[in-house]
Amino acid sequence: MIIGVYGTIGAGKTTISNSIKKLKFKVINADKISKEILNSRDIQKQLKNAFPNAFVNDVLDRSKLRKIISENENSLNKLNSIVWPEIKNQISLIIQTNAGNIVIDAALLPELNLEVDKYIRVKANLLTTLWRVKKRDKKPFKETYLIYKQQNKELKI
Repeated sequence: MIIGVYGTIGAGKTTISNSIKKLKFKVINADKISKEILNSRDIQKQLKNAFPNAFVNDVLDRSKLRKIISENENSLNKLNSIVWPEIKNQISLIIQTNAGNIVIDAALLPELNLEVDKYIRVKANLLTTLWRVKKRDKKPFKETYLIYKQQNKELKI
């Protein structure tokens, strides 16, 4: 069985996924995969072409990239078009090479169009989200709010 857990930043996806993990599910975390993908040379090259201001001395500054995408929906769409196909490929590969039950933790999971048996949408009110992310990531409220707003707009299921 494949369960997909999705929702906006700070909603509690990882908490839910870790609870399901206790039922002998393998957890696939799209955030961890995306961090690995951002280090690949091919992705770095595409990102440098798309977001030259996010690089300092040829090194991707993730906080600058986050700021760029949080302030501009077109930038977010551009980033998603570069990164999400590779995230989908990596998740598909993990699914194919692991028998048994799997839970996928990804903010915009329905957008990946993977074969998932059951979706669970995790929600939290805005204030809770802002405080969780501030505590966890030390992100400014404004940046978190803009990401939250963009992700909420994208979620269709």
